[in-house]
Amino acid sequence: MRRLFRISSIAVVLCLLLAGITTVVWAQSDESFDPLFVRTAGDFEVAVRWLPPAPQVGFVNIALKPTIADTGEPVTDARVLVVVERSLVVNGENVIEPDFEVVAVNNPESPTVYRANMKFEEAGNWVLHIQVDSPTSGHTDFRAPIVTLPPPIEPGLEGGWVFLGIFIVLLAGSAYLVFSSRRARAARTESS
Repeated sequence: MRRLFRISSIAVVLCLLLAGITTVVWAQSDESFDPLFVRTAGDFEVAVRWLPPAPQVGFVNIALKPTIADTGEPVTDARVLVVVERSLVVNGENVIEPDFEVVAVNNPESPTVYRANMKFEEAGNWVLHIQVDSPTSGHTDFRAPIVTLPPPIEPGLEGGWVFLGIFIVLLAGSAYLVFSSRRARAARTESS
């Protein structure tokens, strides 16, 4: 038993050490940027992608890649603001009201792609008001619709009962194994 404990302890320590040695890899590099759509607005052409492509309630990662429309030159000095607006129908009229905003930023490893995380609290129709402001290239803004879906599994009482049932079965199985192994050991000791 002690030997098994030592081996498992060494394995856990080795796994932790290996996890600390690994390097960070950017899964969303500039080379693999695959936009959902590209919008030309003013002097800019802005490629936009959000992950997951079919967003649900919760966190959505948005990535934007602005370029100069005429030359295709990337814009690396911009301030990119994304205002998330709620699209509502009031008295038969479509009304858009701001809900929250995030600033998309780039980093030295990928200076041409601006990223931000948005948290949607509820499902529905939204509008992303994207504003790109560059001191060297100018300013533009445009709107893009986004639809967030409800979460796939709603927490509820039924799930709690299922979890409790599984827990009881596992606990009973573990207790059975412990008691039956003790009984078998006692029987072997008595027969020896």
